[in-house]
Amino acid sequence: MKTLKDLYKNHSGKVSDKWSIYLDQYENKLRHYKELPVKFFEIGILNGGSLEIFSKYFSNAKLILGCDIDPKCKKLQYDEPNIRVIIGDANEEKTKSEVVKHSKFDIIIDDGSHVSRDIVKTFCNYFNHLNENGLFIIEDLHCSYQTQHGGGIFFPISSINFFKKLIDIINYEHWGIEKKQEWLLRDFIVNYQIDLKNLALDQIHSIEFVNSLCFIKKKSSK
Repeated sequence: MKTLKDLYKNHSGKVSDKWSIYLDQYENKLRHYKELPVKFFEIGILNGGSLEIFSKYFSNAKLILGCDIDPKCKKLQYDEPNIRVIIGDANEEKTKSEVVKHSKFDIIIDDGSHVSRDIVKTFCNYFNHLNENGLFIIEDLHCSYQTQHGGGIFFPISSINFFKKLIDIINYEHWGIEKKQEWLLRDFIVNYQIDLKNLALDQIHSIEFVNSLCFIKKKSSK
């Protein structure tokens, strides 16, 4: 069976560019889903090549869905019948409605704007639409240290600081104070105008950081 790195190396279709460290991590994290009839969603597809490659990797995938704000992506055409593309801002309600009509996903990758505000909003908008035991993956988190992407090493509401806070959310039962989970994320709520009341924070099973990557696994609500 070819690895994801093999598929990228030998790919001759539409262009896709992902760091080698990403492919090694993806192979480790995604091999469990490889033969399953997954629904896969990627935000930010640029030239569209990653959708072709993931369609080959997940050979039994029900759906390989991509979303991009660039109208040029509308011209992308695929031979694979399970690949679809939606044009629009993933965090706008109209686009979100079009995405979630496909039901829940097993894997969601955020490779969009890399701006902290957008990254946080994307997680809040789509984590509920991830299946149990699914993976939510955020790429290029090195951008959260850059001011041009709404971040910085000491910037309290950078995207990576948001995901660091989720570690405390996982351990909510041990806080020993009478505060709701959303209280810890109040600065993000105010500054990014997000609503966390219905976000399934209690279904975050684990969070793993690798250089520029974050993997969030969803667990059962039972």
